[in-house]
Amino acid sequence: MKKIEFWLHRFVFVYGLVMLITFFMCLLFNPTSELPVVRFFGRCILLTLVSMATLIVYASSEELTNRAWWFRTILHAAFLEAILLPLAHSWGFWYNALDGVIYGSFILAAKILWHLIDFGQSFYTATQLNEQIRQRKLEERNKEDAANG
Repeated sequence: MKKIEFWLHRFVFVYGLVMLITFFMCLLFNPTSELPVVRFFGRCILLTLVSMATLIVYASSEELTNRAWWFRTILHAAFLEAILLPLAHSWGFWYNALDGVIYGSFILAAKILWHLIDFGQSFYTATQLNEQIRQRKLEERNKEDAANG
C-alpha cells in the first residue's frame, strides 16, 4: 500500500508540473489558443504517464553509487527531452525552434524542481529514521545497563 501511495504522490506532483509548464508555454507563446479542456487534461495525463515511465532508468537491483545516480539522472533528463518535446510539439504545445528551446528549458527546470523536492522529502525521512535508530540504541543500552548494574 505504501508503494501505491508513493507512486500516486509522484504522479500528482509530475502532473502538476506538466500542467504548469504547458499553461505557461501556451500563455507566453500562444495566448489566443483555445485548448479543449478534456483533450488538454488528457494529453497532460499522457505526458505525465510517459514521464513516470522514463523513471525506469533508475531501476537497479542494488543501491546506486553516487556516480551511477548522476549518470542515470543525466540519462533521464535526456530521455525526457527526447520523448516529451516531440510529443508536445505534435499536440501543438509549442510551434517553432525558440518555443522548443523554451519548452525544453521548462522540462529541465521541472526535473530540477522535482529533485529538490525529492531531496527535501528524503532528507526529512532520513532524519526520522536516524532518530528512531538513536532511540532504539538508547533503549538497548538502558536494558544492558539495567541487566549489568
